[in-house]
Amino acid sequence: MRLTTQDLKKLLNRRTMTLFGVCLLLLAAVAANIIMNRNEQRAAEAQTAAVSVSAPGGRGTFFDAYRSERDSVRTQELAYLDAIVAQGGDESTLSDAQKQKMTLVSCMESELNTENLIRAKGFEEVIVSMHNGSVNVIVDADALTDEQVAQILDIVLRETGETAENIKVSTAQ
Repeated sequence: MRLTTQDLKKLLNRRTMTLFGVCLLLLAAVAANIIMNRNEQRAAEAQTAAVSVSAPGGRGTFFDAYRSERDSVRTQELAYLDAIVAQGGDESTLSDAQKQKMTLVSCMESELNTENLIRAKGFEEVIVSMHNGSVNVIVDADALTDEQVAQILDIVLRETGETAENIKVSTAQ
């Protein structure tokens, strides 16, 4: 089997066309990647601008950052407790991990319910944080009247079951 000049030209032409096609596909992929990255960057910038516009004095960013960090820490805590349960171990360790997990989930639910009830009283931004025997409430206000503190305290007492001595209400100022 001998290759003629004409066969060689056809073969080179096919390889060249294939290589050219692959290069075009590669360039298209690079262009698509650049366009998608620009769109993602624009979306992130728009979201940042929206948070800044909707949050007078930048206070919304504090509340958003706090919630994000709290959610991240809670996710890690739950994953850690799930890992303990998955590893097995003695009954006491498993029971303790399950108990901690249920306590954490209960706190998360109480925090969310309490935050929503306080928002219903007219506070746009609020964070409730529960820890062993204490509840911290931070509201977006320059100052709080005695009536507002009493409303918040009433909600927190009812939703968390904590005593008034264990509840601290403050502003983000």
